Amino acid sequence: MKYELVLIDLDDTLFDYSKTEDSAFRKTFEKMGFFEVSGIKREKMEENYEKIKKRYKEINLQLWKDLENGKIDKDRLRVLRFERIIEEFGLRYDSIGMSELYLKKLGEGVFPFEMTEKLCEYLHSKYKVGVVTNGIKEVQHSRIENSEIAKYIDKLVISEEVGANKPDKKIFEYAMDYFGVLDKKSVMMVGDSLVADIKGGQNTGIDTCWVNLKNIENNTGIVPKYEVKKLEELFKIL
Repeated sequence: MKYELVLIDLDDTLFDYSKTEDSAFRKTFEKMGFFEVSGIKREKMEENYEKIKKRYKEINLQLWKDLENGKIDKDRLRVLRFERIIEEFGLRYDSIGMSELYLKKLGEGVFPFEMTEKLCEYLHSKYKVGVVTNGIKEVQHSRIENSEIAKYIDKLVISEEVGANKPDKKIFEYAMDYFGVLDKKSVMMVGDSLVADIKGGQNTGIDTCWVNLKNIENNTGIVPKYEVKKLEELFKIL
């Protein structure tokens, strides 16, 4: 199949979101003075911090799933996750201020996978390339603009700016309209999320490739056209 347009997800497909999240979370807590409480040993503070971070990730993951299912909007998500850990752990922080600081630090986190730049350069030499993401707009713009792959991305399509989240086909159709690509058979969606990326691509009627870098078992019933477990495997497909 000769493709004209490749749409690709950002987090956990091109960028290591776990590293981005860990870096931003620690910098946020450092800035808030969490580790500077007098009378408590550093080892104990680190132990408490790890418990909070673990719980935050659980809450955040569920909220992003709720977003994909249309149960919550992004403005609420970005603050609610901090409201919950503040309440659960009795932290004396302002959830809105904490959220704003975290997003700033998140936008500074650029951690591409080893093959990301080479892959993007290759794709850009053959296809129109659009990054399609559900991420928060100011964060994603900052990370792309401060990365080495910016010059290889023709369009950054962010759900917040389009008004539709993956897996809603509207965001994929928006990208196709932007590039002037009408033939669905000439479009491929590449991403790590079976629901947001693969189901979203299928909802739109375009081919899909699941980037399964963590080698997880697929028990969802969502079957992509292709599956890769390393980014370099995409060179054989595209």
